[in-house]
Amino acid sequence: MKKLINLVGILMMVVLVGCGQKIEVENTTNKIKKLYIGTNAEYKPYEYLENGKMIGFDIEFMEALAENLGYEIEWKNLSFDGLLPALQTQKIDMVIAGMSPTEERKKAVDFTDIYHSGWQTVLVNKKNKEIQSAEDLKGKIIGVPLGSFQEGIASKIKGTEVKFYNSFTGAVLELNTQKIDAVIVGEITADYYLENNKNLKKISLPKEQQKGTNGIAIALEKGQTELLKNLNEGIEALKSNGKYQELLNKYFGG
Repeated sequence: MKKLINLVGILMMVVLVGCGQKIEVENTTNKIKKLYIGTNAEYKPYEYLENGKMIGFDIEFMEALAENLGYEIEWKNLSFDGLLPALQTQKIDMVIAGMSPTEERKKAVDFTDIYHSGWQTVLVNKKNKEIQSAEDLKGKIIGVPLGSFQEGIASKIKGTEVKFYNSFTGAVLELNTQKIDAVIVGEITADYYLENNKNLKKISLPKEQQKGTNGIAIALEKGQTELLKNLNEGIEALKSNGKYQELLNKYFGG
């Protein structure tokens, strides 16, 4: 009987705990917790694909955070507008995707403390001589990802037609061919798009038009109080031990 019990004790078991989280048990003393993290790998330098591998500031930041908290990660690359629905239906445990914790989003999910901040800017095609400043955006077609923070900014510009995309990349592609007039995007990410799209330029977007939050945070299902507490403590730990600054230097130049 003891042999049978010991044999059962070392078998792999998968137990569902909480909202989509799984604990894989290799034996009676060694527990490996796995988190299913959703992102949209089309927002350089936060998350993007390079040679088929998902990399970026958010990716390395989340992996360092999870390692310190004793979790393994399985990444899920989804469309931006599908991230929060996937979280709410427990297909994933968290979202990290350059996502701002707007008041509207907070009604549906919880957010960690803001871990990075940055302002927004506008990309336009150089051939479009009508747009020289943010004031010229009135009545124009602006492309943004559906459900993004930028959607809220674009919708407040009078007379604007907002066109929705699954990612910033899709919007930038149509801006190149002048199917739309502008794209609102984070300042740092805009610089990366300009490197590979020489016919585009950026114009400044007044900070008063960016009401809400200019920071980004990790989203998780409401009610995960202990996990949220651990994540916030983990974010502070990465800032204290130098890992956060190391990643800032790597992806943003300090």
